[in-house]
Amino acid sequence: MSRTLTEQLTSTSESMRLYQQERAILELTELACEIMDESNVSRAELARRMRKTKGYVSQLLDGRANMTIRTIADIFTALDRSIHFHGDSLRAAAHQPNLVAVFPMPRQDVNQVCWKVAVGSESEGHCERLAG
Repeated sequence: MSRTLTEQLTSTSESMRLYQQERAILELTELACEIMDESNVSRAELARRMRKTKGYVSQLLDGRANMTIRTIADIFTALDRSIHFHGDSLRAAAHQPNLVAVFPMPRQDVNQVCWKVAVGSESEGHCERLAG
């Protein structure tokens, strides 16, 4: 039986570590962007609330800047939200049949975010225009 793309990408401890880093970044930035959309908060407004530049906020939300737990808390506080973490077993997650791999892709311009979603041997690329 052939291994899924996710199984191939997480087969070593190093590749699992990198996969989990990218997954966590994507999960946090997607959540922040969803909250911003729901609340009609632009990147410029988030930057104002955080007392940072719009460029810095864009780097955070595009996954280009390294976020500390303090930075993550600052983002969600500026969005009037609390953030909570929990940990699931990597073994349990790796054996879920519906596990989806998500990978950042190069962007065509700075006003979009692109990613590839892979489920099993199927994959599809996506790009979205950034608000704000």
